[in-house]
Amino acid sequence: MKKTIKTLLSWCLAAVISLLIANLISFFYRSGAGSIPRENAFSTSIRTPNSRMVRGSEGYGINHVDENGYLNDDTLPLKDNYILLMGSSHAEGLQVMQQDTMTSVLNRMIDPNIRTVYNLGTAGYTLPLIIQGFQAGLEEFPHASAVMIEISQLTFSADELTQAMDQTKYDPASTGQALMQSLDTGLKTRNEILEYVPLISLLRQQFDSMNLSMKDAFGIRDFLTSQKSSLPDPDAQSTDAEAAEEKETAAFTNALNQALALLRAEFEGPIILLYHSGVGAQADGKIVVTRDMRYYDVYRAACEQNGIVFVDPGDGFMRAYEDDYSVPYGFSNTTLMRGHLNRVGQRIVAEEFYKAWVNIQDEEKK
Repeated sequence: MKKTIKTLLSWCLAAVISLLIANLISFFYRSGAGSIPRENAFSTSIRTPNSRMVRGSEGYGINHVDENGYLNDDTLPLKDNYILLMGSSHAEGLQVMQQDTMTSVLNRMIDPNIRTVYNLGTAGYTLPLIIQGFQAGLEEFPHASAVMIEISQLTFSADELTQAMDQTKYDPASTGQALMQSLDTGLKTRNEILEYVPLISLLRQQFDSMNLSMKDAFGIRDFLTSQKSSLPDPDAQSTDAEAAEEKETAAFTNALNQALALLRAEFEGPIILLYHSGVGAQADGKIVVTRDMRYYDVYRAACEQNGIVFVDPGDGFMRAYEDDYSVPYGFSNTTLMRGHLNRVGQRIVAEEFYKAWVNIQDEEKK
């Protein structure tokens, strides 16, 4: 009996030690910065202010979260008249080291002694969400001299853009600093547990990945997709496809113009809209920029009509590949040319933003 108890205690001790070691390793792979939901601000959630994030499942990044809940390196002071960078997870930049994000690269290019660009990049944020939170973002950060917008997707419905123009009303109680003071005990405890026991977050990510892999392995996802796609489309059966597409394009063009006109009316300074498309490999070993051409020209025209600078770094992506076979997406621990911008892509996007900003400055001096 004593021997059995001793064996069980040994197993328990070994399990505890193993979990402690796994948790320690997790600090260097995936740790830090839980999220705080909010309303009446630019984004519907922020990272835990004044914390550190480590992510190693796609690329590898160690990033600081500032007092407002956004990923910014605040070792240098922020310029009084700063540039706001609004964008998606690409702009947030969790997949690369903080010094390699487009924000950090831009700041070094503009002035290495002070921060000029402030990053509001938020995971999952597309153009409609940016439009919806645009005015609230300007109110939360009222000293912006210019706005840079990063997007990687062009196709939305006209309804999505129209609904986005019903913008979020800003409430000062939704800032990162205010939320930290009023944070309820449950959420605060949850974020602290995730910060000090990163193994929980890592295991949850692995289980989610396993769930998706199981669906792929047994063909469940393909079955669901085929079932969905096999359903008859009554509109396609009753309406001429070409006429329907023209009608849809006209509605989208009108909605996009209205949305961009709204941004222009709300902000007098320069607005730069950068669209970065994907890249793909060709049979001859070269790469091609896979732009979303359905509404590409619509965006260019709408930006020009509303005094917004449209930027496409696709040619920069091509030059990087021609120079040394560098690609803008993908990492050594994932698939090249897929996923988020890597350090090469972040640098190229920053360079294109910078060129556009310098051109605007030069025009203003004339």
